[in-house]
Amino acid sequence: MKQVKKQFSVLVGLLLIASCASLTGGNDGSGVLSGVGRIPGYDFGTAITLPEGFELDLPDIKGGLIGTKAGGNRILMIGDSIMASTAKRYGNEMCNALVPLGWQVAVEAEASRFAEFGVRVLDKRMNAESGWDAAVVFLGSNYEGNKESYGKQMRKIIEKLTPRPILLVNTSLFRDAQRDVNQVLDDFAVEFKSVSILDWATISKSDGVLAPDGVHLSNNGRSIFAVAVARALDIAPFREGDCLDSKFRDDSAAGKGVMPDVVSTVTQTTVATGEVKPVVPTQTTLP
Repeated sequence: MKQVKKQFSVLVGLLLIASCASLTGGNDGSGVLSGVGRIPGYDFGTAITLPEGFELDLPDIKGGLIGTKAGGNRILMIGDSIMASTAKRYGNEMCNALVPLGWQVAVEAEASRFAEFGVRVLDKRMNAESGWDAAVVFLGSNYEGNKESYGKQMRKIIEKLTPRPILLVNTSLFRDAQRDVNQVLDDFAVEFKSVSILDWATISKSDGVLAPDGVHLSNNGRSIFAVAVARALDIAPFREGDCLDSKFRDDSAAGKGVMPDVVSTVTQTTVATGEVKPVVPTQTTLP
């Protein structure tokens, strides 16, 4: 377990070649920061911080960090309302965390989507575009209770993406059935060398991460989720990060108060500037 504290920074520089530096390691006085790490020899820094007052343990990434396995920096992120709440149509937490690490990020996530949504996203975006280098998939909170059916849909997603490295995010244990979801994902991590697991079930147990419903993210939880994903991805192989446009943006199925308020303008960041300008979202009403 690697401890992450509010005060930490990731030094990001001109990545002319793929970096072997990582966002892991302990704070031993050498400049390597707990749970995040140090990238030596680069030209400028950018702060990626946890919300005020948060200190938590991040579990190791089962299957390894994505950045060390990816052949490029274009990453496709697929999910439901939990991931959607961090997209640039809301507070832009995900891009603000990943773009400074060199990732070109497309968040394709909509409220109330089941695993089959991931297949639809891939059919549209992979058939129309080439060049996706890695993926993050967070689908399983909307689960109808059929473990076999869920596994079948997730297998389709993994097989479409393989051999690209894939980060699967397991779910919080807000009901007993989610243990089946997480077991399916763990089994895939054993079967497919391309799969890594972000243990959101453990991270989400920390006080203040989730909304009162035990499923969706709190205001602070959205930033924590983005930081956890950033730590699992690590530095991208190339330096030019970007926040790409989403094709899937329909959150109309969300219950009242589940999603943050939509922001009219969002600041996109790139590694080239060496500067992060996070968006401050408007007031959110949580369930």
